[in-house]
Amino acid sequence: MSLTLAVALAADPALAAAKRKPRAASNGTGGGKQAARPQAREKAKDKDKDKEPALPAPQGKVVVFTFAGEGGHRVQQQVVSSLRAKGMKVITNLRPVDSAEQYREMAVTLNLVAYVDGEYVGEGDQASATVYVRSGVTGLRAASTTFAGERRTLVADVGKGLWDRISPDLSRLSVDAAKPRKAERAPLRIEAGTPLENRPAGDDGNP
Repeated sequence: MSLTLAVALAADPALAAAKRKPRAASNGTGGGKQAARPQAREKAKDKDKDKEPALPAPQGKVVVFTFAGEGGHRVQQQVVSSLRAKGMKVITNLRPVDSAEQYREMAVTLNLVAYVDGEYVGEGDQASATVYVRSGVTGLRAASTTFAGERRTLVADVGKGLWDRISPDLSRLSVDAAKPRKAERAPLRIEAGTPLENRPAGDDGNP
């Protein structure tokens, strides 16, 4: 620093303070960054807390009712095979009831997780199949999924894609069904039909 500049700074304190301001501002900015880091870590922790825990794999007993529509039995058989292949216990000899209350009572009596039914519609070489999942706890439909495509490949498409589509819903229903439940009235008298044969999906019994 030259002698002239040193004398000027000594004579004018305000000028000397102005020379020191940039350094002070720089120190303040650095402190702000350091203070912001703990806040960012806290926010990251809060986000982790907000994440829902992973659901367990579906398990338990499921009723599969007859599927509506000409050719619906082939889709039904594929649904049964898909559920059993994933470890679900499938009951096929029960008939639908009339109300959500009756579905709840049946679920309590037989310790059921869910009910599955569906419908098949074909037109020309195209077809669609809709699969419905009903909660055993509420007795109401909880989910549905539809497959559409060529009639000759639709059943195979259901077999390939069904589990990925409905397993999250079955997981939630399994968790709900594991909670204690009470019967709403006297035990329900259940009318059973003929068990569904677990035939290959493509075998419709025709020569």
